[in-house]
Amino acid sequence: MSEQKQAGEVTLKRTLTLPLIIMFGLAYLAPTVVFNYYGLFTPSTHGMYTLALCVTAVVMALTAYSYTQMVKAYPSAGSAYTYVNKSVQPHLGFLSGWVMLVDYLLLPMICYLLLGVYINEYFPVLPVWAIVVFVAAIGMIVNIVGIKTASIIDTIVTCATIAFTILFVACIVRYVTNGGGSGTLFDPSAFYNPDNFELKGTLAASAVLCASFVGFDAVTTLAEEAKDPQKVMGKAIMGVVIGAGVIFAIVAYFSQIAWPQAHTGIEDPDTGIFELFPHIGMNWLGTMFFVIDNCGSFVCAMAGMGAVSRILYGMGRDNILPKKFFGKLSPKFQTPVNNIVLTTLIALTAIFYQDNVMGAASLVSFGAVCGFFMVNLSVISHYIIRGKERGGAAMFRHLVIPALGMVSLVVVFYFIETPAKILGGAWLLVGILYLAIKTRGFKELPPEMKLDE
Repeated sequence: MSEQKQAGEVTLKRTLTLPLIIMFGLAYLAPTVVFNYYGLFTPSTHGMYTLALCVTAVVMALTAYSYTQMVKAYPSAGSAYTYVNKSVQPHLGFLSGWVMLVDYLLLPMICYLLLGVYINEYFPVLPVWAIVVFVAAIGMIVNIVGIKTASIIDTIVTCATIAFTILFVACIVRYVTNGGGSGTLFDPSAFYNPDNFELKGTLAASAVLCASFVGFDAVTTLAEEAKDPQKVMGKAIMGVVIGAGVIFAIVAYFSQIAWPQAHTGIEDPDTGIFELFPHIGMNWLGTMFFVIDNCGSFVCAMAGMGAVSRILYGMGRDNILPKKFFGKLSPKFQTPVNNIVLTTLIALTAIFYQDNVMGAASLVSFGAVCGFFMVNLSVISHYIIRGKERGGAAMFRHLVIPALGMVSLVVVFYFIETPAKILGGAWLLVGILYLAIKTRGFKELPPEMKLDE
């Protein structure tokens, strides 16, 4: 994962291609999450889960476009931190990176928790805590070996997930064409039903579903390891968002036409998807999903650990966080081992949150929405305010689209659960206090990441 740039200096190696980066992003999203949320949001949206996902995808696509513009200007690892730091203001850059750390730190924990709970459901003899510890240890080892190895595993599992999705859709097509479910493959009410539509329910679902799209911004942390990042990263970002949006929408739509009454028939929202399979007479598909979903959760957690370890490395490398710990690469593995171990320990807190998965997901959305808002602002600041771009095309690309992204994120933020806002605000306050100490009351600028690594 690294190469020698100057005498004795360990730097990140550019080895990742566009397909591997897209697979990394899709794996980070864990495409099977659309199945996990089926039981939760089909009832709350009155059967319009597909619509909620599409709304979320549009909001994320606006922000993804802003990412493509910023990665052209700053093709360096650091994500929102780098963009806000260089285009808006260094202190705000630090706080943007800080608030988005919630995403990367908690997503592995959520994935390991889901994995532990599902396996425990099938094999009660295995305690959740033991499962979490075991799979977290494996994820840590794979990340320490190197991101190239992790990317290969991402590709294998993501392909298996896509294959399962295709099989799932094919089975439902056969079921519906034989008279089951809606009885037709084209049912507009599976997307929008004016008789049951509630804007609040749709937006509330979208607020949590934002966490399902966080993976597209995670790929920006691989910019320093990508071949020709200025050309590749923008395509990778949009590829992840479009790919995820299409996969999510297809699964949600066909699930709805297979069981049109699911929004009133699901008994246990947490495991609603497992009620769908026997309803359509395909229990074997549920077993297959169990295997694929657990693999997807594992890879999602593994990819998340890799992403956050590199964000911490970037911040530590330039002494924004203590360099001796966070900015160190292992001489043997050339990976940020300290950061990987730390993120693993945080992920192990999953054993304490068995009854609050949705609360953790909402907290992830808090970090994502705040960070995404600042990235949209960065585009306007970099190109319009500082770059003084004018003209119809430039104003549309670098003012109108980012502004629409900001407005849509404000709406989504309003519907995030209050407890998540409180916890997220507390995390942000800690970041402000740390920054105040680091910069002697904001009198000094925080150290900047080097963009030529």
